[in-house]
Amino acid sequence: MPEWLSDINIFGSVASIIALIVTIFLFIEARSIRKSFLRTARLPELNKDLAKAASEISAHIKTWESNKEPALEKFSHAKALLENIRKKLPEDERRMVEKYLTQLQPKRLLFKKREISDLDRDEAFQLYSELNGLVTSLRELAKDNTWN
Repeated sequence: MPEWLSDINIFGSVASIIALIVTIFLFIEARSIRKSFLRTARLPELNKDLAKAASEISAHIKTWESNKEPALEKFSHAKALLENIRKKLPEDERRMVEKYLTQLQPKRLLFKKREISDLDRDEAFQLYSELNGLVTSLRELAKDNTWN
């Protein structure tokens, strides 16, 4: 086999490896742009819904002793909203949301989680306070993501 054919073969192999690295890099960048776009588009609406749920939890905690069901329903609603937005958040905010979700439903046994309905009034107030902090953090993130 001629030497120039061997050189072309080596060049082709190197070019293939470089193309693979560039493809992986572009895939990662496209994914981060997609997440950023979804965050910019969806975060303000989800923040509004989450703030409304937190406000309603506050109102229902006051009547916890007589009827805790509405507050528990709003905690479940807030949990669903946070699970929806979790994948779209940057790493720091994602950790905050995951920490809150773990506090909302900590694991009892290895796999079984505590039910939201097992909350008492003090735990509910603590979770409500944490939710307010989370809403504020997400609201600030939404402000940072606006395109001005």
